Amino acid sequence: MTKRMTMGITIFRHPLTRIAITLALLGGLWAVIDTGHLGRLMADIRWPWVLVGLGLVQCQIVASALRWQFTAACLGERFSRSHAVREYYLASLLNQILPGGVAGDIIRAGRGVAARGSTAWQTGVAAIVLERLAGQIMLFVIAFMGLSVSFLLGQPVVPAAWASWAAVALVFVAGFGLVAVLMRVPAGAARLHRAGQAMQKAWFTRRVAVVQLAYSGVIVAAYLAAFALASQAIGAPLSGLAIVTLIPITLLTMLLPVSIAGWGLREAAAAALWPLAGASAADGVAASLVYGLISLVGAAPGALVWWLRPRTPHGASRRA
Repeated sequence: MTKRMTMGITIFRHPLTRIAITLALLGGLWAVIDTGHLGRLMADIRWPWVLVGLGLVQCQIVASALRWQFTAACLGERFSRSHAVREYYLASLLNQILPGGVAGDIIRAGRGVAARGSTAWQTGVAAIVLERLAGQIMLFVIAFMGLSVSFLLGQPVVPAAWASWAAVALVFVAGFGLVAVLMRVPAGAARLHRAGQAMQKAWFTRRVAVVQLAYSGVIVAAYLAAFALASQAIGAPLSGLAIVTLIPITLLTMLLPVSIAGWGLREAAAAALWPLAGASAADGVAASLVYGLISLVGAAPGALVWWLRPRTPHGASRRA
């Protein structure tokens, strides 16, 4: 059984598999939605909203870089803010264009080894993992709180049946990710113990928890606002409840490691969820496409970081 699970995870990790799944999802959507309406939406984009969204992406990337720097400092690794911002721009861009959605973070860890030596490897990886995980947990919390508030107010954006399926899907995503990690970790118990110690240092002391919550709140708010502005830009504004319910669920589908940076998965989720807010499936797809382009263009300064990268010794490059 374990061998079969390992083979399945390996298949989904293959870049060609992810490219094929992304194209299949987008092609399937193209076949079932009103493409004429989609074309009109994309042709009539309100560009001022897009520009504001691009500004929010810059806030999100810079705040994420500062959260990474803070998390690393809690674990005993220190580097400058400018270094954190540069590396995070590069990682964000690579995450957008390379299969898997985490390739940029892997390269960020490797560049840290090249810059600070192999002794920083474990601490550097732990800081990156915990920083990314904090954001995903905050998305889960916002989605749960949004669904709960909508039901308490008697104005459920997501019907009860949909909410149940969403909960099952979120648990599946979390479980799949955990299994994928554990399948890759030899001596799992010892490493999980060290992971617990790292979490304690980076998240759970009083002062640290306040700072982490503040950073994660700002970052997730920027994510949600950018997506809401993308929907506004194509003429399908969302209510406040829809923003804190539909958008987090849509973004969480991107955690499934089966496509390129969540493309296809995100559009399929938006096509299914936007009609619950009174919009059309084409509106959801258009909003998701605009959001994806905003995120990609917003991370474009990362290309300058790569282009202007310092030349490292041959040995350091090989270690990275």
